Amino acid sequence: MSAPLDGEAGGQPAAVSRLRLLLPHLSLLLSVALLGFSFVGIRTIMSGHDAPASLGFLRYGLATLFLLPFVALRPVRLPPPGVLLTVLLLGAIQFGVFHLLVNTALQDIPASRGAVIFSLIPILTMLIATLSGRDTLNGIRLLAALLSVLGVSLAIGEKAFADAAGGGGWRGELLFFIAVFCGATYNAFSSRLMQNRSVVLLTVIGMGAGTLTIFPFAYAEGLPAVTAGYSLENWLWILFLAIPAAAVSLLLFNWGLQQLSPSKAAIYVPIAPIIAAASGALILGEHLSSLFLIGLACAVLGPLLVNWRR
Repeated sequence: MSAPLDGEAGGQPAAVSRLRLLLPHLSLLLSVALLGFSFVGIRTIMSGHDAPASLGFLRYGLATLFLLPFVALRPVRLPPPGVLLTVLLLGAIQFGVFHLLVNTALQDIPASRGAVIFSLIPILTMLIATLSGRDTLNGIRLLAALLSVLGVSLAIGEKAFADAAGGGGWRGELLFFIAVFCGATYNAFSSRLMQNRSVVLLTVIGMGAGTLTIFPFAYAEGLPAVTAGYSLENWLWILFLAIPAAAVSLLLFNWGLQQLSPSKAAIYVPIAPIIAAASGALILGEHLSSLFLIGLACAVLGPLLVNWRR
């Protein structure tokens, strides 16, 4: 984030310059808030329908259809074949493999423990981006990422370390970690791909690839029967998950990723499980840790440390 600027900057008033600098950060913050709130909808639907692949297919499929008209607003210029193939692969990983791994892992471990593993995304993003030459790692960024993990752990509380009924050893933790690695890979490689290209188009291509990846698993679950069993409340949640919490949220995140480096964007991700914990307490009456506010402060401090510049 930027400190106030004095006078004119680049021919623009200082207030406009500050707003332009803040917009990517506000975009990422709104994106992860929508993502965190989406966990309530997912838990509500999954409590009555154990069909995670069907839910993922509907969510990302409807999100892709929602964004398609916006692609048509401008002449479509597909990226070069190599870039297009990379976007398809990253989309399949982020919106297909990630979703399947997370929902399979949550059969063995508590969602709260998954949230703590989820908070490792910034560290992994920084490492992958640095090793691939797409970003740099320094002490401040590493400290900020560790603060995010600490913040999520404090905000979730003791639930993260409670044993899940019917747990399968370390299988759940391993699957969730692989899913987080997939998400970090998407963050690390997508930022450069989106430079000087349409964020809407690349988001649609990526989500479309993920939707196709997850379709065989949804069909195996009995997709037609699953959709026929959804109530009106379920469909309203699905529409929320598809449009605000997928199409809008991912578009905002990808735009922020385009404007900033992978590390500066990924550091916002751990705020999502904290938003999920708060919304779960408000809407579902779930228990909230007594250290929640301290955890929230640590998670917010991470983006401030990474993105503040004098």
